[in-house]
Amino acid sequence: MSTRQYRDHMHQRTTADLYLRLSLDREGKTAIERQEADCRAWAERNGLMVRKVHIDRGRSGYKNVSRKGFDAAVTAVTAGVVGVLIVWKLDRLSRRGVSEIGKALDDMERVGGRLVSVMESLDTRNPGARDAIALLADLALNESRDLGMRVGNAKRYLRQRGQWIGGQPPYGLLVDPETRKLIHDPETAEYARLIADEALSGKALVHIARLLNEHGVESARGGMWNSSSVLQLLRSPAFAGLMPQTEYEDQADGTRK
Repeated sequence: MSTRQYRDHMHQRTTADLYLRLSLDREGKTAIERQEADCRAWAERNGLMVRKVHIDRGRSGYKNVSRKGFDAAVTAVTAGVVGVLIVWKLDRLSRRGVSEIGKALDDMERVGGRLVSVMESLDTRNPGARDAIALLADLALNESRDLGMRVGNAKRYLRQRGQWIGGQPPYGLLVDPETRKLIHDPETAEYARLIADEALSGKALVHIARLLNEHGVESARGGMWNSSSVLQLLRSPAFAGLMPQTEYEDQADGTRK
């Protein structure tokens, strides 16, 4: 090994990247700032220099969604740019079980890379760490599935009672604070009825928007109406008196659709 190769090798072994993730981009006990502070402190205590911080804000670790931060963090290790990937907690890295984490570990270990989970005191350099990681990965997966089931059951219960399941109600409707059911908004219901009548009579969306604007009627989000805002309203199932429902199906590869 040449002097330059040795220097690059040592630099890689003493350099780490951080991966931080928050499912909902809001303040909390696992906020991005706290994750980064704890990870940097661990790196400093163990003589590692932090090269880069990879972040996925508002990205689920369970759903089959693109996570550019995750991909870049794993690639940095597998490409030999850094020797260590540090995460605050294992479920920040992934909640899709050992299938995803196991592959990432295989790829990193193939080039001599390490994975460190600060809160669980796990370092793949130590014997038995990989087995513990596999166990925690499956626990995180099951926890996400259980949470999804509980939320789904709660929503089905509310639907059966005719109650609004959450979120902004469609234009022309309000949520009754006592019954949690949708009721007419006295200020906008007549305009919502007008929109529906005009659309059902075959009027063009641009005509409906122009009519509302000419009479000084503000859109659902304030401001002027246009064909897109009218179309968005008409496409809302709740505007037609229906309660929307999303169903997921587990795939053979562990993803959900």
